[in-house]
Amino acid sequence: MTATPVTTAPVTAAGEAVVALDGELDVLTAPGAAVRLAAAAAHHDRLHVDLRRVTFMDTTGLAPLTRTARTLRGRGGGVTLTLAAPCLLRLLRLTGAAPLFDRIDAPAAP
Repeated sequence: MTATPVTTAPVTAAGEAVVALDGELDVLTAPGAAVRLAAAAAHHDRLHVDLRRVTFMDTTGLAPLTRTARTLRGRGGGVTLTLAAPCLLRLLRLTGAAPLFDRIDAPAAP
């Protein structure tokens, strides 16, 4: 198995830090994603995490997202997610993590 690097592009838009992740979010890449999300959360109470280019995510990859959502919620902020892959929305629902996020923008189910 090869690891696809996770990249971020923090950009402030309307008071929200936008963090774009791509590739696979798993045991190999979750630590890097956690660092990037924590850095953005250190300066902003609201994050928009763009997962449209994430091709795979397991529960290890989900952990930095839920940790960030809980942290920001505790400060009165929150996290919005944008996804393209239906399997990511399924993971959020199956794990019970979906309610942690302010909004999840995902494609409509067929």
